[in-house]
Amino acid sequence: MQRRVTVVISQKEVSVKENSRVYLKMTVPGNEIQREYDEVIREYCEKVHMKGFRKGKVPKDVLVRKFSEELKGETTYTVIKKSLDEAFESIEEKPLAYSMPELTDSKVVAVPGQDFTFEVFYDTYPKIELAPYTGVHAEKPGYTIGDEDIAKELLAIQERNSIVKEKADGKVEKKNIVTVDYVELDNAGNPVTGSAREGFVFEVGSGLSLYKFDDDILDMKQGEEKILKKAFPADFEYPELAGREVSVRVKAVIIKEKILPALDDELAQDVSDKFKTLDDLKKDIKERLVKVAEDKIKEILATRIITEIAEKSTIPVPETMVTLELEQSWKDFCARLNNREDIVLQALEQEKKTKESLLAEWKPNVEKKIRSELVLNEIEEKEKLEAVDADVEQEIRKFALERGLEFDKAKEQYEKANMLAYLKRSITREKTFDFLIENADLKAGKKLKLLDLIAGNY
Repeated sequence: MQRRVTVVISQKEVSVKENSRVYLKMTVPGNEIQREYDEVIREYCEKVHMKGFRKGKVPKDVLVRKFSEELKGETTYTVIKKSLDEAFESIEEKPLAYSMPELTDSKVVAVPGQDFTFEVFYDTYPKIELAPYTGVHAEKPGYTIGDEDIAKELLAIQERNSIVKEKADGKVEKKNIVTVDYVELDNAGNPVTGSAREGFVFEVGSGLSLYKFDDDILDMKQGEEKILKKAFPADFEYPELAGREVSVRVKAVIIKEKILPALDDELAQDVSDKFKTLDDLKKDIKERLVKVAEDKIKEILATRIITEIAEKSTIPVPETMVTLELEQSWKDFCARLNNREDIVLQALEQEKKTKESLLAEWKPNVEKKIRSELVLNEIEEKEKLEAVDADVEQEIRKFALERGLEFDKAKEQYEKANMLAYLKRSITREKTFDFLIENADLKAGKKLKLLDLIAGNY
């Protein structure tokens, strides 16, 4: 005999509180509690082992005396679970997948034969009062692509096709490829746990070193070691160094220089068979930079429009959404530092910070990100914007053409990587951006140099 999967609910009260927090109160009649209690006892009688009795032959009264609290506890758990499952089938305010209903009284117990009332809180998907999303005012920046932009791209091509050799004089200069060992030191001059790096290779002037010591190691000789004093602004790109003064011991291990090829037709042909002359290469660079600029302008416009809509919309963001996003940000933060959580926590402690204080700093931006995402989801639903199979096929064909693959092979790569759903979502999002920009009230802004546009200096 199987246990019933539902219970009868005699009363149910639902109300949505602040930040999409749902209050749910339910009452299950006493006869239902008794029935569930009896079923729990029956199952115990069938399964429990007790000394002096054969399995399945333990008398009910003996079982109740010995396992009274356990029987009531399991009855309570079962009634609550069945009641919630049944309620969520009928009410509109369903819980988020990652928001578990929480009892207001964790010690509540269902008593056989008596009506049982319990209350829970949980988060639901927010009901959004969307502000008007067409005709939104936004300024569209212009851009210029100058000879210096083409020259910068050509230099990058030269560097990619350069040869590297060890320097005879072994002295660090700009553009050199240097291998260094470094470690952060504490106030006592001892290495900070987890900060050491050996064999770090970077180009001097690239700014790729964590501690930004490119200029500090100029003129160092091979094998030379220095202790550098570094001070970082409060808005430094790496939060773990922001607002700090640190000492870093650096040793120049290997110093190499790049020998660039001549800027001529031969280099253009080396880049690709489709280029016959240097002018062909320059033309291709110009076309590519135009696309980069147009994509950036689209990103700027989309961000400005979505921010405007989100600020004017009513969006009760559930706290569990914020918590989940903050936890993911924390995991990404630890991964970026290539460190375990305990090591990151130790580093924060030295700066008199905690995980909690860091998450508090991130919270406003996280909430802004969630609000924007919710706005986009709402617009996509209202306007029925979605990627169809033809859109997905077009993108895969573009991917195949760029990589010289057959369509079936390219599609297979997406399938093996489980990326088809992600691709479809990306296409839908691009359609939404296009819709918002096409229906916006755009005003021409000032023209920017390409570098300023890409760097966000506008």
